[in-house]
Amino acid sequence: MIKFPTKETNIICQGITGSTGGAHTERAIAYGSHIVGGVSRDKGVKKFLDLPVFPTVKEAVRKTKPDISVIFSNPNRVYADVEEAVKARVPMVICTTTDVPYHDALKMRELAQQYKVCVLGPSSPGIVVPEQVLAGNMPAHLFPKGNIGIISRSSSLTYEFVQQLGANGLGVSTCVGIGSAAILCTSFVPVMETMIADPKTKAVLIVGKINSQFETELATYLKKKKTKKPVFIYLAGRPHKKNIKPLLGSDTQTSAETARRKKEICTSAGMIVLNRFDTIGTEIKNHFLKRKTPEGNTK
Repeated sequence: MIKFPTKETNIICQGITGSTGGAHTERAIAYGSHIVGGVSRDKGVKKFLDLPVFPTVKEAVRKTKPDISVIFSNPNRVYADVEEAVKARVPMVICTTTDVPYHDALKMRELAQQYKVCVLGPSSPGIVVPEQVLAGNMPAHLFPKGNIGIISRSSSLTYEFVQQLGANGLGVSTCVGIGSAAILCTSFVPVMETMIADPKTKAVLIVGKINSQFETELATYLKKKKTKKPVFIYLAGRPHKKNIKPLLGSDTQTSAETARRKKEICTSAGMIVLNRFDTIGTEIKNHFLKRKTPEGNTK
C-alpha cells in the first residue's frame, strides 16, 4: 500500500535547476502542490523559484522533511539520484526519467525493496490528485475532480481517457502513473490496495499492457481481495497473428492467443475489460447508469 499525497504533503524536486525540473516544479507550485525545496548538483545555487536548494537529498530531508521526491535526471545519472533519495529515507520517490538502462532499473527495484521505499518509475509521470496536488509532469489541468481512480502504464492513453471521462460527466479521484518502462519498481497491486481503501475512490480504471505480468499479478490479488468497487481495465498493445513474425526488439508484439488469455484472466478476477480505447468514457458511464448509482460523477 502506498500513501496518496494531499495539499499538506511536503515535496522536493531533484534536478530543480534544470530546464525540465524547473518548468515542472513551477507548474506544480501553480497547481497548489506544497513544494518545500529542491536538490541541485550546481553547488552555487542556494535558491530557485523562491525555494531553498540543497546540495544533497540528505540535507534536504534534514531541513524540509519531504514525503515525496520527484526526480528529473538524465538516464546516465538517474540511478545515483534514486539511490540518494532512497538511502535518505524519503518515503516516496518518483522517477520521471525515460530510457533508463535495464541494469540501472533492476538495481533501483532491488534498492526500493531493500529500504522499503515506494519508487514509482522509471518513466513515471507521477501522481495527480485533482484540485490538490501535482507531483510529477502530468498536465494536471486536464483532470476533472471525481470518484474514479486511475493506475496507468501509459501517459498518453491516460490523458485521452481522462478527457473522455470528463466529456461523460465523470472525474478522477487520484491518478498514479507507475511508469511505462519494461522494468518498474512498483506494480499495480500496492496502488490498488490504497485505491480500495480510499473512500473518495468509487471505481478504478487500470491502463495496462497486453504483454506484461503486472495485470496477472493484479488479477491474483483481486481474486483474494474481492472488492466491491468496479475495476475497469484497458490492455494496450495490438496482438499479431501466430504466423506473423514479431518485429525485432519490439515489446508490444504479442500473439492473439496470449492476448485472449490475458483478457480471460482479468475477467475471471472480476475486472471489466474495455476493448475500444475510443469509447472508454462512454462504457464506464453506461456501467454506472445500469447500476443506477452516482459513482464516478464529478459532484
